[in-house]
Amino acid sequence: MELIGGFLKMANLTEKQQIAITCLVAGKSRAECAKLAEVSESTIYNWLNDEDFRQQLTEAQARVFDEATAQLYGLASMSIGVLKRSLNGKASAVEARTALAVFGQAMRLREMELLERVERLEKLFEARKLN
Repeated sequence: MELIGGFLKMANLTEKQQIAITCLVAGKSRAECAKLAEVSESTIYNWLNDEDFRQQLTEAQARVFDEATAQLYGLASMSIGVLKRSLNGKASAVEARTALAVFGQAMRLREMELLERVERLEKLFEARKLN
């Protein structure tokens, strides 16, 4: 998948389907996506029932989430500097609250990632125990 003219280029999909996926990933309504892709809204619904289309959409959404996660972790790193400045009285209360909020969200995301890893390990352990 690559970005071509502002739209994602995906294997096995038509240009209109690629436009629709890019639009859906951006959080636009199905009606808006249909208009941008120059298809009917029912076509969007039909595509959403197609396994290949749904898989490509899910993969595109996962990539967007991964990028957002990376950016959140970068902001969490920056927030540590703000909190240090705050301890020395060199950051405003708004900056400190924002830094705490960002860091808190990053910590919750990290907890979710760790819980998923533990669940995968537990399943693997159970599968090995049964064999």
